[in-house]
Amino acid sequence: MCVFSPVFAKHITGGEMIYDYLGPGTAANSKRYSITLRLFRDNNCVQCAVMPTNVMVAIFNNDNDINITGYINVAISSTEILPLNPLPPCITNPPDLNYSAGYYIFEVDLPENNNGFTASYQTCCRIDGIANIPDQVGATYITTIPGKNTLANAETDNSPRFSKGISVVCYNKPFTLDFSASDPDGDLLVYSLCDAYDGGDARNASYGTPAGPPFNSVQYINGFSSSQPLGPLASIDPNTGIISGIAPDAGKYVVSVCVASYRNGKFIATHRKDFIISVAACDLPGAKLVTPYYINCDSYLVNFTNLIESPLNVTFDWNFGDPGSGANNTSTLPAPGHIFSDTGIYLIKLIVNKGSPCADSATAP
Repeated sequence: MCVFSPVFAKHITGGEMIYDYLGPGTAANSKRYSITLRLFRDNNCVQCAVMPTNVMVAIFNNDNDINITGYINVAISSTEILPLNPLPPCITNPPDLNYSAGYYIFEVDLPENNNGFTASYQTCCRIDGIANIPDQVGATYITTIPGKNTLANAETDNSPRFSKGISVVCYNKPFTLDFSASDPDGDLLVYSLCDAYDGGDARNASYGTPAGPPFNSVQYINGFSSSQPLGPLASIDPNTGIISGIAPDAGKYVVSVCVASYRNGKFIATHRKDFIISVAACDLPGAKLVTPYYINCDSYLVNFTNLIESPLNVTFDWNFGDPGSGANNTSTLPAPGHIFSDTGIYLIKLIVNKGSPCADSATAP
C-alpha cells in the first residue's frame, strides 16, 4: 500500500511582484523588463517548509488573456532577513519576530500591446488558524505592466515597491503598520485596502501552471473584509500607506494593500502587497479618548475614562479645559466625572504615567 502526502507551502507569509523597465527589447517594437517576485517567510513558523528554491511564473497578454511566455522556472536569487522596526517604549511580553524575504528575478522581452501584461505566481497554502480567512487557502501574487493605452509614445514605467520593515502589533492596542511604497518614476501613489487573492487551482508548493486574470478573492470570515482586514477600528491613510487604529484580538490576519500610481493626473497601474500580520499578546501603556468628541445634552456632568485598558497605566492626570470650575478642573482618578461650569466646547486632556518614560497623552473636544 502506497500513501502519498501533498507538499504544502505553509511557509509563505506574503509576497509582491515588481517590474523594472530595462530598455528596448531585442525584437522590433518590444521592451525588456526585469521581473522580481519577492516572497516573505515567517522563520518562527512551526513545521513549515523552507523558502522554495524555484517558482513558476507565467505572463499573460491582457489584450486576449493568452499566456505568451509559457511557464517560466525561476530559481531563487537571494534571501535577506527583514528589518524589525523599533519596538514601542515600555512594551511587555514583546513577540519574537523573525522574517526573511526570498527574491526570484528574471528578464523578459514583451511586445508592445494595448492593455499590457499580467505576470502571476500561485501557491498553496497559507498557514492554518488565520483569524480572517479559512484554513487551506492559497495565494496569488501578480504585477500588471501597462500597455500603449496607458503609456503613450515613448513613455516607460517601473512599478512601485513596498517598504520591508516589520512592526510589532499588540492586541487591542493602538498600532501603526508601514505599507508605504516608493516609486522610481516619482509617480503619485494612492493607497487602499483591497482583496487578497486565493491560490486558484494551486494545491501544493510546486504548482507549475499559474493562471492569468481574473483572480478570485479569498473568502473573509468572522466579520472581517478586504476593506477591514483588521476590523472596523483600523484603516489606511490613502496618502501615506500607513495602517493605524486599534488592533484586533491576538492572532494572524491577512492584509492586502493596493497602491495606484498616477502620472500628471493619469492612472498608470495598480501594485499589490499581501502579508500575514501577527497581532501579539503584548501590552503597552497608553491614552485614548472618545473621538471625534464627547457630547452631553442632558446635564453639565460628563464621565470620562481612558479607552486603553492596561495595568501599565499607573497614574492619570486629567485636565478638563474648564478653568471656571476652579480646583475641580483637574483629577487624578482613573475614570472621573466632571461637572462643567457652563455650556460650551472644552478641550479635554489626559496624561498617563506623567513624567515617566512610559508616558502617553490624548486630547478630545
